[in-house]
Amino acid sequence: MGPADQIPSNSYGHVTVLLRETVSALGLVPGSLVVDCTLGGGGHTKLLLEAVGKSGKVLAFDRDPMAIQHAESAFSREIASGQLSLVHKPFSELASHVSTAGLAGTIDGIIADLGVSSPQLDIGERGFSFLNEGPLDMRMDTSRPGTAADLVNTADEMELSRIFRDFGEEPMARHFAKMICRQRAVKPFSTTAELASFVEKHSPYSSKSRRHPATRLFQALRIAVNDELGELDRFLAGAIPLLKKGGRLAVITFHSLEDRAVKHFFAEATGKSKRQQLGRHVALTETEIDRMVAAKGQVVAPYPIEPGEAEVAANPRARSARLRVFEKF
Repeated sequence: MGPADQIPSNSYGHVTVLLRETVSALGLVPGSLVVDCTLGGGGHTKLLLEAVGKSGKVLAFDRDPMAIQHAESAFSREIASGQLSLVHKPFSELASHVSTAGLAGTIDGIIADLGVSSPQLDIGERGFSFLNEGPLDMRMDTSRPGTAADLVNTADEMELSRIFRDFGEEPMARHFAKMICRQRAVKPFSTTAELASFVEKHSPYSSKSRRHPATRLFQALRIAVNDELGELDRFLAGAIPLLKKGGRLAVITFHSLEDRAVKHFFAEATGKSKRQQLGRHVALTETEIDRMVAAKGQVVAPYPIEPGEAEVAANPRARSARLRVFEKF
């Protein structure tokens, strides 16, 4: 992706990752019906609108009110013409929304970019990052209850340890959970800076480490607050039936937990595990095997698509992005 391909919004300030690679992978034509499950700053949405043309239609989901508000202004003409419809819902509700609209089985492509948007990270008031002081919030949908501060100050030690271990892959999960529970009994945590400073002070890691000791904990809390892995599982389970034959599902992940979930789901949808049980010398055609293992489709590329050196240099946050694409039979 070169500088011309980066589409940050002046007011939203987000650079879309793997922009053209993702839209290109869907193989859209004018008149296509496509869903952008993670509207964000509208980078993918903008290119999808160009790909489907005035005869096509884009549905764009986001649970963040800020993203919806930005898109209402940025895409006012497309919304007025009916080419774009905005849906203020989490993408886990995609299947329910599309089915209710009578569109199941008619969609040409679905995109989900699982990354946290730049405004969520950069605006201190959102409370996602320890690099910008603000309330310990981390909610993607600020209209819903349950902040990171609520979780840090009320979850018991065992639950905090599980969250840090399972969602942050933090080796010192028990240590940090114990120290946090001791401190909150004296003074509850209320800001990102308070928590980050406390974790750094009580970290057993070397001060020379390139990674801030609170990095994994902040990731874990964000995932827990927004039920990100549960949302992903529900989204994936309902996505494939919405596609028409030959329709494609493209998912961009940013950490190993997400990528592992997508990779496993795609493998199951292709019947990979059942194929392995058949052995190498089964006298069946590929079509017969697909039918036997109840394959729903195929993975378009054997390995995930990653950002090139130029994109990473221009946008370091793209470094961990991985794109996987599935095509429905």
